[in-house]
Amino acid sequence: MLRKLLLALIATSLVLSASDLKIAAGAGYKKPLMEVIKEYEKNGEKVEAIFGHLKQVSTQATQTDIALIIGDKNFLVEKSGLTFKDFITLGHGELVIVYPKDKSLTSINDLTKENIKKITIPDSEKAIYGIAGTQFLKNANLEEKVKEKLIVVSTVPQAMTYILTNEVDAGFVNLSEAIANKDNIGGFIKVDKKYYTPIEIVVGKLESCNTKECEKFATFLTSKTAKEIFEKYGL
Repeated sequence: MLRKLLLALIATSLVLSASDLKIAAGAGYKKPLMEVIKEYEKNGEKVEAIFGHLKQVSTQATQTDIALIIGDKNFLVEKSGLTFKDFITLGHGELVIVYPKDKSLTSINDLTKENIKKITIPDSEKAIYGIAGTQFLKNANLEEKVKEKLIVVSTVPQAMTYILTNEVDAGFVNLSEAIANKDNIGGFIKVDKKYYTPIEIVVGKLESCNTKECEKFATFLTSKTAKEIFEKYGL
C-alpha cells in the first residue's frame, strides 16, 4: 500500500513539473514581464522565465523545452535559427540614451562632447538594442566620433548597471529599462526612430507551445491586465 502511495505521489509530482511553462525573453523586458507573470500566477499557474540577450535565449531554446520567446520579431525570424508557429505582437520597442544623475544630455549630439568619455552599448551581434544603437550611430554620422568611447556589454540590464554605478557617462538601453530605473538615473532622451530599423516586440510560439497552459499564457499577454503593465513600461 505504501509503495503504491509513493508511486502515486511521484507520478503526481512529474505531472505538476511537466505542466510548468517555460518562456524566455530579451533581458531588457525582464521587469514588465515579471510583473505580468506575477499577475498571471495569482490563479495558481506557474511560469518559469529565462532572460538574456536574444542570441543567448535562442540557443537555450534549442536545448530546453522553452515554449515562448518574447523579443524583436526581426531578430527572431532572421537571426535566431528557430522555427516559430505563430507570432503575437505586444508593442514596439524604442531606443533611448540614458545618463547618470551627475550628467545631463539634451540631444544626440551631446554624445560627442568632451565630458562624455564613456558610453555603454549592448553587443550588436546578440542584443536588439545593440543592433539599434549601432544603426543609430552610423545613420546619425556619429559612429567615428564616439567609437573610442564605447564599452560593449552583453545585455541591456548590464548597460544600465554601468549607468547606475556611475561607471559611464551615457548608455543605450530600451525605453522599458529606462522607465523601470527612472528614479535612479539622471534621465534619458529618445532616439528618433528614423535612425534604426523598427523594433516589433512579439511573442513567438515555438513547437513546444502545444499545451493549454502555453496558449492560456500567450492569450493572457494580450489581456487588459498585461497591456496596462506593458504600456506603463513604454511598450
